[in-house]
Amino acid sequence: MKKLFIIISIIVLIFALVMVSKIRKKTIKGEEFIKTVAYDLVKKDRVDIYQTFFGKVEGVKQTEIFPDVPGRFIEYRVSEGEFVKKDQVIAYLDRSIPGMVFEMVKVLAPVEGVVYELSLNKGDFVSNQTFICMIVDDRKKIARINVSSEFLGKIKKGSFAEVEIENEKFTGKVIRISKYPNNFTNLGGVDIEFEGKGNFINSGCSVKILLESKKDVFVVPYESIKSDENGDFVFLLKNKIANKIYVKTGLKNQALVEVVNGVVENDTVITIGSDMIKDGQKVKVR
Repeated sequence: MKKLFIIISIIVLIFALVMVSKIRKKTIKGEEFIKTVAYDLVKKDRVDIYQTFFGKVEGVKQTEIFPDVPGRFIEYRVSEGEFVKKDQVIAYLDRSIPGMVFEMVKVLAPVEGVVYELSLNKGDFVSNQTFICMIVDDRKKIARINVSSEFLGKIKKGSFAEVEIENEKFTGKVIRISKYPNNFTNLGGVDIEFEGKGNFINSGCSVKILLESKKDVFVVPYESIKSDENGDFVFLLKNKIANKIYVKTGLKNQALVEVVNGVVENDTVITIGSDMIKDGQKVKVR
């Protein structure tokens, strides 16, 4: 009798464990089924496509200075970054040779502007081809960059650009584009004109150029767009159900994606959590 009671108790215990396990699995399954998501509304906005390049700053008008006669360099009469007027003395040269003494030669500024690249030392021999310095009209500057053929055709003359030099930003525009890239490097030159105070000539810079822009188009957050073998799609939230909708997309940047068709203004599109859901799945909102 006692043995029978033990057997019955074991059977009841096993049955109870099986039922608890089934209930637990159902609970877990139900919890996994209802995902928590976030959403945003489809709206009209602007999509801008930028690309960043790197280059060097030059003056719009810059003149390299060379001496009229050879001699020994004596001294500069100006400092780097100093503004000089036309015919102002920039440097002195000594033409003297053993047994003959000449008056020091003045090197004059042929134009007005700011002086750059003072690189000679006292006693250096200079010829007619020796570079003395450069005078730049730096009221306007040029950021000169080299661009691969992939982007060269997308840049337009007059396009907006943002030039950054030593953490300072200046707005400018594209004024020149090479018609053809170099056959060996596959790069073409692009010049961006900008204005800005500062001794930036010959400094390195980064240039962000607007390649394409669309205004007043339907957009959704970048993270809401998904893709499969049939194309791009989003999940629209309706009555707490995720509905998979295929869409045609246009311009894309890191924040927004243009949607050409498939959605209308104020549709509720799922953003965060869209990777973890399926079509027709019940969801809850944060």
